Amino acid sequence: MSGGSGTLSPVRRYVALDLETVPDEELVSAVDGEPSRPYADKLGRLLAARKAQSGGRSDFLPLPYHRPVVACAIEGVERDGALLVADVSCWTDRREPEERFLARAFAGLQGRTLVTFHGRGFDLPVLELRALKLGLSFPAWFSAGRQAGSEAHQDLFDLLTAGGSTPAAPLDLYAKLVGLPGKESVAGKDVSLLYAQGALDRIAGYCMTDVVQTWLLFLRYRLLEGSLTPSGYTLSVASCREDLPALFAARLDPAARAYLSGFLDRCARFFDDLPALQLRQAL
Repeated sequence: MSGGSGTLSPVRRYVALDLETVPDEELVSAVDGEPSRPYADKLGRLLAARKAQSGGRSDFLPLPYHRPVVACAIEGVERDGALLVADVSCWTDRREPEERFLARAFAGLQGRTLVTFHGRGFDLPVLELRALKLGLSFPAWFSAGRQAGSEAHQDLFDLLTAGGSTPAAPLDLYAKLVGLPGKESVAGKDVSLLYAQGALDRIAGYCMTDVVQTWLLFLRYRLLEGSLTPSGYTLSVASCREDLPALFAARLDPAARAYLSGFLDRCARFFDDLPALQLRQAL
């Protein structure tokens, strides 16, 4: 796009990504080592052991155990001082083999800035470990986007804690802080049960709400640091409110859309803060 001087205005592309995972059945069975034991018992023993090791605080499994079953993304374009929503996507493990998903995911990161919440600590290592298991190769990612401090990855978990120098909070709390709904009827701990019930639509809808809130929180952070002006921020947020409904309708399955029904309306407090924000900037 040309500016008033006839020069090309720079365009930067983004992708906000979130994964939902379940335990890798093959790895759980391999670690358990007892072929005759029912899988539910194997997993129960593993989770109980993890909780005991943490002193009863958590049964969260180490990253090699995590197998992606849903991945949602928002693609955005930054031009003329605003970040505009360009597309959305949603993958499930019943729609496409994991190998193809991984190939598309890593290819899609080339030339784009990745936006995540705790992606350096969870989403990206999980994708890398799955590629490791499946014998895949993604040299472009390892030569650029994976490097510490790379601008190819904007992790809000790091940005909001000054690189880990201040105590962290979950996405749910940061989202509620700025007027977003945060976690609602589904949370990460529910994913395994929903997957066992075949409720991939609910998992996909939940995952997309996390991606949308990650993207909106990123826009608010960009306003905070000054890399988005108030007018650019206003245009960026308006793009989400106006463009996401049509993209959801075009890209998501009906069941996932049903889960998302009303979600953007429940973001109204965040969206409606724009006039007040502009007034505060003027004071």
